[in-house]
Parts: sequence; C-alpha cells; structure tokens
Amino acid sequence: MGTTAVASSFAEPSMYPLHRCKIIHVVRHGQGYHNVAGNVDLKNYESWDFVDASLTELGWRQAEALHDHLVTTHIRNHVELVVVSPLLRTLQTAVGVWGGGTLLDGEPPHSALMRPGVGHCRHPAISSAGAPPFVANEWCREQNGVHPCDKRSSISSYKVSFPAVDFSQVETDEDTWWQATNRETPDEIWTRARVFLKWILERTERRIGVVSHSSFLYYLVHLFGDDCSDTVRKEFQAGFRNCEMRSFIICDRRATSAPSGVNTDFRGGLYFGGQSETENADQDKSAGKQVAGPSLREEFDSEAWFEVRHPDDLPTAPQIPKPSRKLSRPPPRKPSRKSSRKQSQPDLDDPEEKDPGGSLNADLLQRN
Repeated sequence: MGTTAVASSFAEPSMYPLHRCKIIHVVRHGQGYHNVAGNVDLKNYESWDFVDASLTELGWRQAEALHDHLVTTHIRNHVELVVVSPLLRTLQTAVGVWGGGTLLDGEPPHSALMRPGVGHCRHPAISSAGAPPFVANEWCREQNGVHPCDKRSSISSYKVSFPAVDFSQVETDEDTWWQATNRETPDEIWTRARVFLKWILERTERRIGVVSHSSFLYYLVHLFGDDCSDTVRKEFQAGFRNCEMRSFIICDRRATSAPSGVNTDFRGGLYFGGQSETENADQDKSAGKQVAGPSLREEFDSEAWFEVRHPDDLPTAPQIPKPSRKLSRPPPRKPSRKSSRKQSQPDLDDPEEKDPGGSLNADLLQRN
C-alpha cells in the first residue's frame, strides 16, 4: 500500500509541542435557583427575583460531589489556578469544587475562600487550605443582557464574601456589561471566548480549572471540532449539565514568543543544564573561556567532536630540570678495526686540516 493510500485511509492525528499546550478542566456551575424556575417556565429567566442567582442546596451537593471526584482522581493536587466567572453561582461552585472544605475552628477568617451564609442557601465557610489560587475573569461570564440572573453584583461585595479570591482582573466595581434590553449575540460571545483563550494561553500555569456558564461554554467548545469525527465532536460540543466537568488540551499553534511555564524538552548535544547553546556560548565568552565545537546542526553534519575547556584547565607542558653542574665532554671513542681500514676524515678543529695547502699558498704569494 502506498503512502498516499495510507494517509487517506484515516484522519490525521494532531501533534503539538507539550510546552505550547495547557490542560483546562472546564466546569459549569451547580444548580441555581434560576435553573429551577427556568425549568418551569423560560420566562422566569427574565424575573428580577433571580438577579445574580445563587446555588440551591442541590447545587452545593453537586459541587461537593465533583470535589470528591477531583480528590479521588488526584486532579485537584495538580491544578495550579482556578479561573472563575464573577457571578455568585460560579464563585460558590468554584470554592465548593476546588476549595479546602469547611473552614475549621481556629483558622483565621481572612484565609476563607467564602464566608458563611453567602447566598440564599446558607452554607458554612469554606477554607483556602491546600487550594490553588483563584482569579475572577469577566471574559468567561454568562451571555449578557435581558436576564437579571446573569447580572453580577458589585466587586466590593464579592470581596467581602470571597476574601481569598483575586478580583484584580475585573475593571469596574459595578456591572457595566449587562444591558436590560440587549442580549449578547453569538458572534460577540465567540469573540469574547477567543479573547479568553488567548488570556489563558498567555498565563504561566499549565493546568487550569475554569468555572463558567452553559451559554458561554456552548459557544466556546463550538469554536473547535469541525475537523473531528462525529464521535469526538459530540464528546465536547454537547451542552453542559450542572456541575459537569470536561478536560481539554489547548495549544498555542501560532505562538511567536518564548513559551511560558516549564519546558520539559531536553536539548542534548554539547550544551546542557537548562540553557540553550547561544546562552552557554555567550557566558563562556564573557568568562574568557575557549568556545569550540559544532552547533547542533553541525553536530549531525560532521563527525568531529570538540570539548569546551577553559585554558586554566588545560594540562601544562612538562618541566625539564636544568643540570646542576657543567657536563664534561665524553672521551673520544677508539676506532674499531673496520673503521681503521677506511680513509680517515680530516679533523676540522685542526687549522692545517682545514687548509692542508695553506703554507704552500703563502710561499707562492711571497714569490709573486
């Protein structure tokens, strides 16, 4: 079977660098009082009786059940950040799912993720012990407008009820997004979802929990899946039940900057220890070290292999000891029988041997 036939016989998988990816555990809030009323009549979503609706008793039990699931699967131990929509029901769900359980006697009140008695269903205070950081972000809030249940309370009141949650990402104290007569359009929600994902990808955390709402999550997951099989697409594009969690991997495929967070890759080659070749070479030059050796590309193009060594580390030449006294000239060797048969060589140290006819030449010069 040819390569083309093999490639066309199945959908191509996706492969991305791990350090460009993040794991997000997406959760819809637990049951709220507005959900109960909306199941009776959809018109109840427009009632001001459910403004910034809170969790029901069942909603709290749903959050506790998901909390137990996260503990059993050890997911809770690995999550580095929880991002939550700044509405009451999502804040309650987030602290119930990812929090440290009921605040114990003796724990300081400022360590509480939630103070006691928040919302219509009076729930005990929840501790932040062992919990990841919490940050509120309006980009993942529910579809805005018309429905009072989707209008948030003031941030100043939330800070009192949820003292350990970071609300610095929310720009205004009062809700300026919600409008009584205009409902946010699908295109506007998709735009907001893209901004939210971009914000997530720019974070340094690699494993993140997200607590949001049914409409926002519906449009978020429908940004993806068109290139998947029907089975896979239905797995993540279906509507979210109350307190349902799904885990996804998102990848920054168009990144142009250095990756954030920890990189598990190992470069190998000549340079190692958590730094790149360029960084090591620059440091060696600044320290006066000899930088020699091929780059990673040259390493595969040549069989040569060089070491990077400091001149001080190179072995020194051996020292030859100087003689302590003047050496005498060795005595001349006696000629052997074989050498006596040969014609003797002139002694160049004897002046007469250097110029055997010197005296005769002098007499001739005097005569002339």
